[in-house]
Amino acid sequence: SAHKLSGVKQWLAGRGVELLFLPPYSPDFTPVEQAWSKLKTKLRAAQARTREALIDALQEAVNWITSADALGWFNHCGYHVAQA
Repeated sequence: SAHKLSGVKQWLAGRGVELLFLPPYSPDFTPVEQAWSKLKTKLRAAQARTREALIDALQEAVNWITSADALGWFNHCGYHVAQA
């Protein structure tokens, strides 16, 4: 894994980046699982039956996810981050 290469942590720290390692995989502690859940909810509701409709629905679903959602998911999973 690239993030475990020797010197990467120091290189990132020198640029003001704090490296946080996630625990072994658990959907309860993985913010992306909540993002996928919201995205799939919107896609199911769209009931797209053509490629064009699916592309439109996917764009709408992605736009439905906000930065506030992401911040909330990270906080919910225990990764308390400061809002930029």
